[in-house]
Amino acid sequence: MVDANGYVAVCNQRAIDLLGLPSDLMRSNPSFEAVKRWQMEQGEFGAVTEQLLRAIKYEGINVEILDYERLRPDGTVLEVRTNRLPNGGMVRTFTDITVRKAAENAIRVSEERLRLALQASRMAAWELDLETEWVNRSENSMALMGISSGPSSDFVDRVHAEDRERVTNFRRTVMLEGSGTAEVRYLLPTGAQTWLALRAERKDEKRLIGLSFDIADRKAAESAIWQTANHDPLTGLANRALFQVRLTEALENAETSGSGVGLLLLDLDDFKDVNDTLGHAVGDLLLQEAALRLRSFAMEADTVARLGGDEFAIIVANISATGEAIARASEIVEALHAPFQHEGRALSTTVSIGLAIFPEHHRDSAELMKDADIALYRAKEQGRSQAVVYTSAARETMEHRVTIARDVRAGIAARQFVPFYQPKVSLVTGSIVGFEALARWKHPSMGLLTPAYFGSMFAEQAISLALGEQMIRQVAGDIRSWIDQGLECGRVAVNLSSAEISDPHVASRILGILEEADVPTAHFEVEVTETAFLGRRTATASSILNELHEAGVSIALDDFGTGFASLLHLKQFPVDHIKIDQSFVRNLISDDSDAAIVAAIVSLGHAMRMRITAEGVETTEQAARLREAGCDSAQGYLYAMPLEEARVPSTIRDWPLPI
Repeated sequence: MVDANGYVAVCNQRAIDLLGLPSDLMRSNPSFEAVKRWQMEQGEFGAVTEQLLRAIKYEGINVEILDYERLRPDGTVLEVRTNRLPNGGMVRTFTDITVRKAAENAIRVSEERLRLALQASRMAAWELDLETEWVNRSENSMALMGISSGPSSDFVDRVHAEDRERVTNFRRTVMLEGSGTAEVRYLLPTGAQTWLALRAERKDEKRLIGLSFDIADRKAAESAIWQTANHDPLTGLANRALFQVRLTEALENAETSGSGVGLLLLDLDDFKDVNDTLGHAVGDLLLQEAALRLRSFAMEADTVARLGGDEFAIIVANISATGEAIARASEIVEALHAPFQHEGRALSTTVSIGLAIFPEHHRDSAELMKDADIALYRAKEQGRSQAVVYTSAARETMEHRVTIARDVRAGIAARQFVPFYQPKVSLVTGSIVGFEALARWKHPSMGLLTPAYFGSMFAEQAISLALGEQMIRQVAGDIRSWIDQGLECGRVAVNLSSAEISDPHVASRILGILEEADVPTAHFEVEVTETAFLGRRTATASSILNELHEAGVSIALDDFGTGFASLLHLKQFPVDHIKIDQSFVRNLISDDSDAAIVAAIVSLGHAMRMRITAEGVETTEQAARLREAGCDSAQGYLYAMPLEEARVPSTIRDWPLPI
């Protein structure tokens, strides 16, 4: 206490200890100014702010009570209260509030950290009064959601109409279970839409506390991941995975509604030719153009997908009749046939479509896919550039084919396929000038089978290559055996399938087998049909045949006159030997046209220095007419049926003299 004269009248021990005042000074009844001067000398006010100094030097200030805080050099915080006395003196009290200030500061730091955390994580905190429907929101809610504290309707009104039921269910869950979460689309004041996640807990029957945070980036990332996982990157169409999901959904919906579903499988015809001739970049452009055109035929409920390569699919949903899907497929065939321009070049492709329909065909998605795939196979087999509807007969044919393929693979592995040899006989001397090796299957239960049963498998690349190599190895081994026995077997011919003639390595493989068996190429011949010279196989076939021809292997053109090869092909390819198809030989005696064709082929072949052999000779009259026409040799049942290898040596030794 300071009296009216400015002297310290009272100073208790707690004040002396708290302020660190010297006891001897205080016992001398000092003036208030002396005490302040001592404190200044000790640097007592060095840590006191200018504001506090002004407060301390309040003389002349007309106040009854003055409160302020004082920070001492040792870090102690004092709350100072000064009361003026009527006589001009004053009473001053000092309270140590260090602990309280530390707690307040901790709260302030915590609040600041929370504010920064909410801001950094794009999150707003809120508390809902369930009685008043008033929501207290953190201050950053304005920046995040465009609203501050206010009625709950401020938020709900901005939630996407389709998601408002989620908000209702969210509140119900929190009340029943104590906590809950939800994700909703939210319209910002700018008009932009974002995604918010809601999390809340029930504090009591009247309050919910929770968080709202922006998950737009996460949703965008999820959407991008979903897009990548479910769409083809080149065309943007649904990929195989999403297609399977959509097909299942379409079938389930159709089952419920009683409607139908059309499934179209599409394959671009000769797409490989575009890639091979113009490059994959142009091929990609063609795929993108095809995707655009297919999209134009899709309704809102339909799905267009790229299953891989040049294979597409369309799910036509909610159809009422089969004819609707068939009409759509026919329109697509026409639309894809129209060319599109690329760098001044008109590019075009055709499309084959296989069509299966629910519920007319199968109801299971996997079976319906098989149906459409079978129909697509039939469309290609029947000439391409058309749409074919699935039939049960087509499935039976395909299943039979699959069964044969499985059995053929097993037969190859068990080495059940063997060559049978049919002699080629000179029409001049009557002697054997060679053989044609024909594949036969010694089936364990069905007996000896000809290609009439398994010949369709020659179109299967893997099967054809495996069977062809096995046959050539056996033929090479048989030729070596006959040579070792001193037998004149002439040239032995092996037929090359379309799959083999498409394999650029087949020539080197054949020559390698002959070398391994020590068989001179002068004893070997390959027979190819005219289809080897057509389409995208032409370049590969030319390379293969030239390599074999240069190595000394004879090249025979089989079934001449029945295909589409031109005379130019005969000139371009290294053909040594022409075989007249048996269809011309069969009516040689009774049909003057066939006789004229045979005579023309013989004349043409000899003019081009080629040997001529007639196939399917069954009568002496046919043989005589062929001899008169100048044909070199013949083969057929008149001379011998195909023989298994064990009978060939005796046949060569015992062969009769010229006819």
